[in-house]
Amino acid sequence: MRRNAAEQAEWLAVLAGGVIPADETDQGAAEANAGPVLAERIERGIHARLYELGIEAAVTAAKEQFGQPLARLGPEQVHAVLMALKASVPGFYKQLRTDVTGLYLNTPGVSERIGFPGASAHTGGYPDFDQPQERSK
Repeated sequence: MRRNAAEQAEWLAVLAGGVIPADETDQGAAEANAGPVLAERIERGIHARLYELGIEAAVTAAKEQFGQPLARLGPEQVHAVLMALKASVPGFYKQLRTDVTGLYLNTPGVSERIGFPGASAHTGGYPDFDQPQERSK
């Protein structure tokens, strides 16, 4: 069933928030405006059929598992829906994770907020690559 872009954006925002949830560092996938960006990609035909199948499966899983619309689920429930999607629509799950991660990591300021010092290729690598890493403060 074809959904409108606003519905898709809302549901994709919920699912994206399950992939990269908000925490004390930032708003997670919401920093990248993931839901609307992914809905726009669907409208342009980018992985449209895969996303439509995944969204439909997510909406159905939310109703069947929790008796609620996807947009009303809490974080643990969204996680459960994502795990159901991983099993039932693995291609969608993988594409969603890839797209959300790419959007998030390319959002200005995220690298600094999550403590990523940047690419090491230009500096010859990190001298402590084989040591346990700690989050910078």
